[in-house]
Amino acid sequence: MPGAGLLGPRIVAAVLLAASVLLVVSALGIARGGGFTIIGPATIPLAIVIGLAVLSAVLMFRTTAMPDHDLAEHADLEERVTHWPTVGLAGAALVAYAIALDGIRIGDLEIPGLGFVVATGLFLPVTAGIFGSRAWLRDTVAGIVLALVLYFGFTEYLGVRLPAGLLGLVL
Repeated sequence: MPGAGLLGPRIVAAVLLAASVLLVVSALGIARGGGFTIIGPATIPLAIVIGLAVLSAVLMFRTTAMPDHDLAEHADLEERVTHWPTVGLAGAALVAYAIALDGIRIGDLEIPGLGFVVATGLFLPVTAGIFGSRAWLRDTVAGIVLALVLYFGFTEYLGVRLPAGLLGLVL
């Protein structure tokens, strides 16, 4: 079927375009600081999102109006060799990580988050296992060390507060 190899890239382009629209709206909602500044807290997120929107539009153009046949062949080959259960498990782990990071509220039920260090310390070895690693001890130690380094790097040196969660009293 002509163009069948471009279905995946078309879907990706559409999803990225929709996400960029949502992210522009979100970035425009970032509160400005006091005083007059040309570069505010929304400047960098907006620049990145505009770049995402432009590249997504180019991808959409190259898969619809002016189809790229080399891209279609490459996408078709990649689809045939992709192990979709791994992709699905990695996606599910990412969603679970997002929930574990800061918690979730469903109606009156509120599930508190585990915090950055615990959620990341669990996410990294689980994801490594999904991708085929069998060195659980090494992956767990690396995940915890990396989570701690990132947590203290962001909170102490960059002033970006990450959710402390369960370790709030200790950290």
